[in-house]
Amino acid sequence: MLNDDVSNQAAQLDSYRDRITNFSNEFDLGLFVYIVKRTLIWITMCLLLAFGAAYLYLRYTAPTYASSVVLQLGQSNNAQSVLKVNNLIEDNNLQADVQMLRSKFFIAKAVALLPLEVRYFFRGQILTEEHYRQSFYRIGQLEVTDASVRGRPISISRLENGNVQLSYVIGPNAFTFQVTPGQLFSTPHFNAMLEFTGRRQWLSDQDRGTYYFTLNDTRSLTSEFASQIAVSIADPNAKTILIAYKDHNAMLARDLCQAMADAYITYDLQRKSESAESILRFIENQKDTVFAELRDSELQLGVFKRDNRVANMDQLTPLLLKRSDEYEDEMLKLRMEDNLLKEIEHAARRDEGHMDVYQLMPLLAGTDLAGSLEESIGVLGKLLKEREEMAFEVTGENENLRMKDRQIELQQNLIMESIATMRERIASRMTDYHARLTEYEQRFSQLPEKELAYARIARLFNINEKYYTQLLEKDIEYRISKAGFVPENRVLESATLPTQPVSPNRSMVMLSYILTGLILGVLIVMVRYILHNNITSLNDIAKASNASVGILGMVPKYKKEIPVSQLLVDKNPKSLIAESFRSVRTNLQFVDNTPGPKVIAVTSTISGEGKTFVAINLGGIISFSDKRVVILDLDMRKPKIHLGFGVENKRGMSTLLIGKDDVKSCIQRSSLPGLDFITAGPIPPNPSELIISSNMNRIQEELKQEYDVVLIDTPPVGLVTDGISIIQEANIPIYIFRADYSKKAFVQNVDRLMNENHITRLSAVLNGVDVDRNKYGYSYGYGYGYGYGYGYGYYEDRAKALQGNWFTKLFNRP
Repeated sequence: MLNDDVSNQAAQLDSYRDRITNFSNEFDLGLFVYIVKRTLIWITMCLLLAFGAAYLYLRYTAPTYASSVVLQLGQSNNAQSVLKVNNLIEDNNLQADVQMLRSKFFIAKAVALLPLEVRYFFRGQILTEEHYRQSFYRIGQLEVTDASVRGRPISISRLENGNVQLSYVIGPNAFTFQVTPGQLFSTPHFNAMLEFTGRRQWLSDQDRGTYYFTLNDTRSLTSEFASQIAVSIADPNAKTILIAYKDHNAMLARDLCQAMADAYITYDLQRKSESAESILRFIENQKDTVFAELRDSELQLGVFKRDNRVANMDQLTPLLLKRSDEYEDEMLKLRMEDNLLKEIEHAARRDEGHMDVYQLMPLLAGTDLAGSLEESIGVLGKLLKEREEMAFEVTGENENLRMKDRQIELQQNLIMESIATMRERIASRMTDYHARLTEYEQRFSQLPEKELAYARIARLFNINEKYYTQLLEKDIEYRISKAGFVPENRVLESATLPTQPVSPNRSMVMLSYILTGLILGVLIVMVRYILHNNITSLNDIAKASNASVGILGMVPKYKKEIPVSQLLVDKNPKSLIAESFRSVRTNLQFVDNTPGPKVIAVTSTISGEGKTFVAINLGGIISFSDKRVVILDLDMRKPKIHLGFGVENKRGMSTLLIGKDDVKSCIQRSSLPGLDFITAGPIPPNPSELIISSNMNRIQEELKQEYDVVLIDTPPVGLVTDGISIIQEANIPIYIFRADYSKKAFVQNVDRLMNENHITRLSAVLNGVDVDRNKYGYSYGYGYGYGYGYGYGYYEDRAKALQGNWFTKLFNRP
């Protein structure tokens, strides 16, 4: 039983050991370290770009300042609360006042309170700032003679003689004038005087930009400011309104908000005062008229009593007097309404075509006619307000404005027709009441004629006296109400000068840019990692081929810029590249160690993987071992051997294969003893047929007689099949991959090449390996062996590089 437990534990340990081994085989530490370093590099680069972008945005974005004012609406009438008199002042409508504050009609009133007829600016290389109330010069006594100059920038510059030059452009014409400060000047478009303010005559900023000013009108300024002014109800219970404005100039933002509040308080007081004065004027006019009629009736009554000696009319029947009084009261009421309608009609006809709604509304206040005409007059007032706002935006010839005038005219005609109809009805009713009174007079015709005459005169006197008494009461009541009315519109929070801009928010901008840079860096790394499908190490080749491809070694990436396919092993024989080619040379004996000359064929999947570079330097390193080597360039479609050795390509393999030249005339010597080469020659139209011809075998056999190694640079087999026959016959076929360039799917092409063409000795070399990435991992191969070599020259180069480059120290520490 104990032995079974020991056996189970041993089996579990073996299982754990296998899992660890499999994980270590699958996990590429070098690739992991490379990805981590690249992640840090990309994130650092993105953060630096984010910092730079944020700095540029904050540096070249004009700051925006915001100011606001809180306005409370209210009114009180002590007379109404103490004496219980009628209120002749309408209450504030909060929503209506907000709409009025938003209208261009009211904004124009606020703009008129500010010194904005001339605006002063300084235009720098990127930003333009307004010198509101801070300009060192002032344009005074302005008279614009041509409106086309309004809104045009008028540049100002200093002259050596102390004068100032003004220049501006209108259409295709440019205008320039020399102006003496402190003196009136004239241009074809305006007249003015330029004066310097304070002791400072000029600013040194002129070298960095241009000073200019603009002449403005109220309409254009209103349109500009209307889109930036925000009016809202702060608290409906407290009747408070918030007026806010944003501008690049802090002082202008403050002054415009305060001007809006001041303009509203003044306008509201004037509007309500005019309403009260209109009512009182109407009462005064009626008092004068009724007083004259009352005095006439009083004189007639006195004359009648004196002539007829009638002192008292108590003898008349009480019923007659009662009914007569009722009809007289009705006639009195109708007469007052008729007089009121007559006054309204007179006021409407006084300025025909421009009916003043604000004078008609007070006349109807407190009467029975208000319900009949108030709606029509209200519609007329709305149309007049809409026309007034439209007039700020369009000219008098605008079709919409004319249509609005026709609507106003129709509404005025409708009101006049309504007044005429109401007067006709009143006249009809008065005729009816007069007929009834006549009937009562006929019934009591038996009464003494003198008493009846006395009754007529007394009735007329009573009517005038009652009407006059009512007018006196209304006059006193409205005057008391006007005296007791106190407007309580006040500013709860005055507009203050903002010191900090609301935008751009420096902290928020920096945070957003940093987060964006961080996210962008992570996304770039993730996308690069997800899309990463390149071979990075020998381990990738081994895993992708299931260890069926032999690994000869790897060639490190050269850190400096080099010409195409140049011979490097002779420049620094102790360098890392030279040692790597020595490792490949050593591993060649594991592929074929039989005596005699050898044919080495070098190919790749596509162009650009470095097969020509490997062929030249491998030939050079083999020649160091006292071997005679000749390199043949069979990549006749895209030859590069002549570029690597810096010779011409007039003759070579193409001329050899067609029999035009012999071998000895085509062989060229290199700078290394024992290393010769034959270039591709002129590009032929049929390279495939030339390569598979019998002359190719003859040339190889002839070269084997003189050289120990015949190294052939074949075309890429992934693009064309020209070199497959050479690879099949070669003693040592070599397949080149390039790190971070060749795709992992290229390894499958090698397996297919080996299986379909029965190439059993095919081995791989990984070119362009980043040793900084792979020095933490391991690179190995299966098959005929593996090798590596690092000369001491490499460590010397690395030490020098690390001493002189702090960036490399930061991201390439072991």
